[in-house]
Amino acid sequence: MKKRTLMQFFILLLFFIVPLFDIFRIDFMHLRFYVFRQSFSFHDGYILMLTVLILVFTFVSISKWFGRKFCGWMCPHNTFSVYVTKLLKTKKLHQKKWLRSMMDILLSFIFAPIIGFSMIAYFYSPYDLWKEIITLNATAWSFWAYVVATGFFFIMIHRLRHRFCRSACPYGILQFAFSDKHSQQSGIKNMFRGTGLVLTLLMAAFVSVLIFSISTSNNFTVSLGKKLQGVVTQDHIIYTYSLQIENLSAQSSTFKIRYENLPSHWEITVPEQVLVKPNASAEESLLFRINRAIPGENRMITIHVQNETGAEILRQVSLVTSQKQ
Repeated sequence: MKKRTLMQFFILLLFFIVPLFDIFRIDFMHLRFYVFRQSFSFHDGYILMLTVLILVFTFVSISKWFGRKFCGWMCPHNTFSVYVTKLLKTKKLHQKKWLRSMMDILLSFIFAPIIGFSMIAYFYSPYDLWKEIITLNATAWSFWAYVVATGFFFIMIHRLRHRFCRSACPYGILQFAFSDKHSQQSGIKNMFRGTGLVLTLLMAAFVSVLIFSISTSNNFTVSLGKKLQGVVTQDHIIYTYSLQIENLSAQSSTFKIRYENLPSHWEITVPEQVLVKPNASAEESLLFRINRAIPGENRMITIHVQNETGAEILRQVSLVTSQKQ
């Protein structure tokens, strides 16, 4: 099998398996994204930014290094269109126009839902989407997004195919802007000279930073929300907070919580450890009751949240004690 054919089928297969195996996926419903099967909260937006930058620079670099070879070697739409067209032009189908038309419609009906599912799965849990499809859950927005995507790709397969590539593909237009005479001829050599070398070094730097960021990530997030703030009772001033811990790993984890700069004479009700199930969140309340007889001061409390591997996240709250009503 030719190298080009192998590359075409590899990229086409990659298009389908990337969201299914969480190689890269953005889950807007749960405010998470996945990179190389590792889950991250949107609080780790710098990792998402690095990933998107790498994808953008990949497409720009391919145009500079190899010209328009992406279309013939890697584009999933082009690969699919080429082989569908070849099938429809076989001798048996070519001689029977009605049979060719029926096969064309049948192939569009078969593959449009599959491609539509994969496209929506990049932005929504594929497992949840599958449940909504098989149960015909018309109340879910994702179900109707899937219907629209299926209709769009049916038109792409049945009517447009290479006409889309020639006239409307935005990346095809971009390739014309970035490719030159060298990228049309030399290929890999362009990765190590001129602008191509600069892009190679940038890609290497971005990938290195991304790998380092993923390897040093905490696999959990901590957020602190205000509730009651400085509520005065007869003898105390009351502050309450909600502490939310999100476990992004695939295993349950017990988080230890330590409080720094907390006076011993305060009346407090706070958790010291929290068990959080895999890919889930747990919320605990923090209560601080401060005796009004104590002179007014501004006290900064540091909250240390540590997982079982020793990774730690710090959060701070500022409490003001005062004798005034």
